[in-house]
Amino acid sequence: MDIIEKMRCQEKFTTSELEIIKLLLNDPNILLSSPTAAQLGVAAYTSASTVVRLCQKLDCKNFAEFKTQFISDYQQREQTNLYVDADLPFTAADSPETVLDQLTALEEIAIRLTRSIISPKDYQAAAKILNEAACIDVYGEGGNVNLLHDFAYKMGRIHHQVHIHQDNQQQMLSASIKHTDHCAIVISYSGETPSILRYAKLLKSNDVPTLSITSQGTNSLASITDINLNMATLESKPCANVKLGTFTSSISIITIMNYLYAGVFQLDYETHYEHLNEDLLIFLKDR
Repeated sequence: MDIIEKMRCQEKFTTSELEIIKLLLNDPNILLSSPTAAQLGVAAYTSASTVVRLCQKLDCKNFAEFKTQFISDYQQREQTNLYVDADLPFTAADSPETVLDQLTALEEIAIRLTRSIISPKDYQAAAKILNEAACIDVYGEGGNVNLLHDFAYKMGRIHHQVHIHQDNQQQMLSASIKHTDHCAIVISYSGETPSILRYAKLLKSNDVPTLSITSQGTNSLASITDINLNMATLESKPCANVKLGTFTSSISIITIMNYLYAGVFQLDYETHYEHLNEDLLIFLKDR
């Protein structure tokens, strides 16, 4: 979740802090003409200390860090033409053409943003962990887990086993077993889901190499796992606002899994290609 989305959640802010947020969301350029917290406070009819407290609530150490992050996120949105609300991308009054265009734009933005925040170094390291594992165990809740069935199918075709645990008890049992030849993929949008954090801590204590997929920014899950890959973070936190669907985060997770499949495939291209060819021959023979 970028800092602009954090501001839009508006779930833990005082009246004065909300006035600052309203001012900045209505006129982002005002931050360019307010070089200090005191000057922004004057513009919002509040104090410098209120501005600093707001910055800290938004996970910034100080006003300077907040200003840098806000301007960066705002410019990124300008460059990608992100004027579509990720939580409410269409209304009852929108025409069919508008709905189609809005959702297409949103998915394109999610894919481009995902690429921009994935480090090639982390991507290669994650692919190496997956390639070397005897089995890949997947942990998550709700729709996030369901998104990985296509990844599991594709990995199975190149002879890499993926276990997707749907039930919480199964996930807890799996995480508690010391499978050092396994690796784990742990997914949480917020990075703070209590059950997912429990699984990650168990996996760490059992020396299971673990890859997490979370939203952008600091979170507990990313600090526990060996490698963290960020999904595009354009939606509000779960339960913060009503969403019509998890459009951008779902597309971003699928994109990341496609990246990881490609990364594993490349590490032993000839062998993996031969597996696909063998699979095709069996299919043609059975027709």
